[in-house]
Amino acid sequence: MRALFFVLVAANVLAFGYYTFIREEKPSESVVKAKAELVNPVTVTNVSQELPPLIGKNK
Repeated sequence: MRALFFVLVAANVLAFGYYTFIREEKPSESVVKAKAELVNPVTVTNVSQELPPLIGKNK
C-alpha cells in the first residue's frame, strides 16, 4: 500500500509539473480576437458638447 501511495504521489507531481511548466497552450480564436481588440487603439469622441445643461447651479 505504501508503494502504491508513493507511485500516485509521484504521478501527481509529474502531471502537475507537465501541465504547469512544460505544456504550452494554443489560444482559441476568441482569445486571439480579444487580444487583438485590446492591442488596437480605440477611437474616442468628445461628447461634452452634447450633454444637457446643468440644472440648479449653486451660486
